Amino acid sequence: MWLNILGFNISWLGLVLYGNSFIVIALLWLGIHLYKANQRQAELSLIVVVSIIGTVIDTVLMHLNIFTFNTVYFIPLWLMVLWACFAATLHHSLSFLAKSKALQFTCGLLFPPLSYVAGANLHAVTFTYELFTTYMILSIIWALLMVSLFVLKDKIYATERDHD
Repeated sequence: MWLNILGFNISWLGLVLYGNSFIVIALLWLGIHLYKANQRQAELSLIVVVSIIGTVIDTVLMHLNIFTFNTVYFIPLWLMVLWACFAATLHHSLSFLAKSKALQFTCGLLFPPLSYVAGANLHAVTFTYELFTTYMILSIIWALLMVSLFVLKDKIYATERDHD
């Protein structure tokens, strides 16, 4: 669990600070993570699906001008990889959230939007609205998203167990 959260935090910081230049290191961490996963197929499925969901959500938010990047159609590649890294925490270092939808909702409401704020402070993203407005929009999305991602995780892992 500690290696999982450490790997994610290093990946987050590297991707936010160095962008696409850090992708290889983040993917190396993901590869090690998958190699060590007990249910590799379920973990890979979770990472792929969450990455797609996150990419779509952030791309929509970008097109709604909630925040901007120096890209046109999709969010930057480094942010897509960051979504994959985040997905790798759901069944591991964030597993303490699995038992309580209220805790998932509350954590989603408070903490992930702070990650975007930190990214803005590090010049990885630009907010087009005031900080409070952007934080509130992200909080609502993430509160609902966090609960949904744990439901998704449970379904993916249950499907994997049923096939074993």
